Amino acid sequence: MDSALLDLIYEAAAVPETWPRVLERLGEMVQTRHMALLAVDIDRRVTYAATDSYRPVLQRFAESADKYDNPRPRRALGTGHAGFLTDLELFSRAELDRDGIYRDLLFPNGLRYTAGTVIPVPTSDILVFDISREDEAGPFAREEMEALDQYRPHLARAALLAHRLGLRAAGGATEALQLVGLPGAALTGTGRVVIANPLFEQLAPRVVAGAFDHVQIASKPANEALKQALGAAVADTRFAARSIPIPAEEGEPALIAHLVPIRRAAHDIFSMAEFLLVLTAVVAPEAPLTEMLHGLFDLTPAEAKVARALAAGLSIDEISLKSAVSRETVRTQLKGVMAKTATTRQADLVRLLAGASPLTETGS
Repeated sequence: MDSALLDLIYEAAAVPETWPRVLERLGEMVQTRHMALLAVDIDRRVTYAATDSYRPVLQRFAESADKYDNPRPRRALGTGHAGFLTDLELFSRAELDRDGIYRDLLFPNGLRYTAGTVIPVPTSDILVFDISREDEAGPFAREEMEALDQYRPHLARAALLAHRLGLRAAGGATEALQLVGLPGAALTGTGRVVIANPLFEQLAPRVVAGAFDHVQIASKPANEALKQALGAAVADTRFAARSIPIPAEEGEPALIAHLVPIRRAAHDIFSMAEFLLVLTAVVAPEAPLTEMLHGLFDLTPAEAKVARALAAGLSIDEISLKSAVSRETVRTQLKGVMAKTATTRQADLVRLLAGASPLTETGS
């Protein structure tokens, strides 16, 4: 992956006005100038960031989103594919020709082909990276989607934070942590808490600023995963991010801790810190959890399929038979999923995946 592009992505997490530049760079990878990040809430209200050439289309869509029945997110999530998909992988050409969004918004602007990926977040909103290009450029290719897929986990984490900031800039660290509206803290490279918001402080004793103000997680596997992530960041400056699950407790939901590096202009806001630690609660059945985990934990497509199958209640033998791969291959993929989600037993992973639900008909 392009380390400079990763830096831009994580800069945009804390400085959302830089998203157009990120989108331009991603668009260059697939030969288009038309790319956007959309956030759609449960009432179909739309906020977005877009490249200059795509902004007029997004503005019209945001003003009239409730006018259209948009099946794209439902179909995309229904495939179980944790990555970017082209329009022709989800629809026939005849369906696209009849689609209101294409007819009213894309075709009049000379745009013919689209692609994108859907990223559910724990608040029941969805984030969508949307790409479009002209008729003469031809359809998007699977190889182009795979190139974008390398960046999808990083885009998911950064877009989650930017969405919580309302896609607007914060003037300082305190304001940023307040705007995020989730438990959050800014950390040094050794894990010392520089600043935290009141929601973070309310997580005690599950997550605390302990001895010498270093963050500590009560769950030993999660705390070890956090230490390993911080250690990896010190050893490798190309370290990008890590999402760490924290198991549910009696009366308390599971949490996902997102360790996000502070890059480029974001240092102007968080001048003393190297990382943001932001925690999101996972409450079933509101969150389409399986799909969300795909986007946050750097799962490969094969690992994502295993996670989804486990969430559906399939055994290793059943997954092997359905996927036409050996039991040993499935076990290897399962080990990869458990390592990336900081779970040590299959039962723990299944509990983490429990409660996944599809996007509702009114969700987009």
